[in-house]
Amino acid sequence: MKSLILLPALASLVTAHYDLIFPEWRGDSFADGASQWIYPCANVTQENSNRTLWPLDGGAVTIGMHHAWTYYAINLGIGTVEPAFTTALTPDLRNTTGNGTLCIPKLSVPAGLAKEGDNATLQVVTFDDMGAALYNCADITFSSKAVDPTDCKTDGVVAVPVGGEASKTCTESADATTAAPTPSQSTGGAVASFSGAGAGVLAAAVVVGLSVLV
Repeated sequence: MKSLILLPALASLVTAHYDLIFPEWRGDSFADGASQWIYPCANVTQENSNRTLWPLDGGAVTIGMHHAWTYYAINLGIGTVEPAFTTALTPDLRNTTGNGTLCIPKLSVPAGLAKEGDNATLQVVTFDDMGAALYNCADITFSSKAVDPTDCKTDGVVAVPVGGEASKTCTESADATTAAPTPSQSTGGAVASFSGAGAGVLAAAVVVGLSVLV
């Protein structure tokens, strides 16, 4: 498994800030001393950690978008203290338009990756077409007793897959019936998601602004 690490090397454009609503974020990344520009978790330490129970096979994520458009990706790290984000939960990157709430009703976790009681961290990354990235994290505990929120609903935001499925427009909502994406198995597949966007500036951002964590 590999995850995308979006470096702020091309941070010449302003990227929208956002809220991580569910699971509860590690801490307020708008507070003094924190900054969503700082990798990997906005400089919010685990001393302020709030752990949310999350299903063993994956669960919901809700993001409050504060800008007209952005790309997003979500990575997973297994472990208690600042784990490495080695699993990409969104191999097909998404472009979102609209200022509102985005509900992702189900992000699948590979079978056997997590067991009951394992601690982990979700890293949510939003970024612009030049690769300027913003980060938030949510600390979770995998549990068979976890219950997804009943109020997970998309409002004012449309998510469009970038890459091989770019022709398929989808609005992610709590009552979505499509299957959750399977986590990426290769570096090539992850990079192809970017290059498939068709924009030259985005392709350049892939080369200069991204690195892949093995």
